[in-house]
Amino acid sequence: MTYNKSSANILRKFNRGFTLIELVIVIIILGILLATAVPKFFTSNGFSEYTYRSEVITKLRLIQTRSMQQVNDPCHQLIVTSNKLGKATCDTPPIFVDQTKKRATLVEIDINDNITFSPSGLNFSFDDMGRPQGCNQPCDITISGEQLLKVRIESEGYIHAL
Repeated sequence: MTYNKSSANILRKFNRGFTLIELVIVIIILGILLATAVPKFFTSNGFSEYTYRSEVITKLRLIQTRSMQQVNDPCHQLIVTSNKLGKATCDTPPIFVDQTKKRATLVEIDINDNITFSPSGLNFSFDDMGRPQGCNQPCDITISGEQLLKVRIESEGYIHAL
């Protein structure tokens, strides 16, 4: 099989590789991506706060709904500590309801998460209309970690994220 000059030029076009400059630029771009984007995929930093915020809103709405439906039960106290939020007994001082029975009304921060609730020591309740009693209006609960997130309970009882 013989090759003429035009077929040799065609083969040269197909056998060309990347130049050194193209390879260096691709390696630099990959290095930048590895240094900035990849760590975001392998850590959960910052996402735990959002999970706890959603859980706090859900638990507060559950306790609020129970206070509106169970009018004969006068105790719908809540306690906020640095690592727990949930329904409490009406004892003095109030303590969290037995955690094995009423897990549905308790949010507890995992010991490995570097997150806290504030204000710690907050103690309030919901009336039979679902309005918060015993906390400043509006009532804010802050979830502190890598980010600061807030849950607000309006004076009318609306619970939402800020």
